[in-house]
Amino acid sequence: MTQWLTTQGFRTEGVNAVGADGLTPLLRAAAEANVEALREIIAEGGDLDAMTRDGNNAVWLACKQDSVEAIELLSAAGTNLHHRNPDGSTALIYAASAGKTAVVTLLLALGADPLEENVDGFSALDLASNVECLQVLRVASRQRRNRLKAEGMLET
Repeated sequence: MTQWLTTQGFRTEGVNAVGADGLTPLLRAAAEANVEALREIIAEGGDLDAMTRDGNNAVWLACKQDSVEAIELLSAAGTNLHHRNPDGSTALIYAASAGKTAVVTLLLALGADPLEENVDGFSALDLASNVECLQVLRVASRQRRNRLKAEGMLET
């Protein structure tokens, strides 16, 4: 771990150091889809709530890399899948807008809410950039609405 931290430009005094680019080791490893480093950083107490200067978390960065394995690892460790950046966008909204169907499918399976909207009122379904994402999100949105209706949390 010390060698990886050093080659990435981090001070070696801990897994929560902040690099010149504002990234912590956890964020850097997620941005590189480096699952081995992520495992070690998480095991050593890496801050799962760390955010980039843009207000995105490690799940978002792993989504950018299409790293299903990194997303699963971060989710299992307790990283917030529902985190919203300053624009109100979640990793699911980003993944749908970027056409990352495997990531969208995984995030939904892990419990991401397809009905969440950004500050402009757009959901992942609204921003889906390919047919595959659109189809997966339509099904998930319909199921979520039906559950909310059944629980009396959504008007019919």
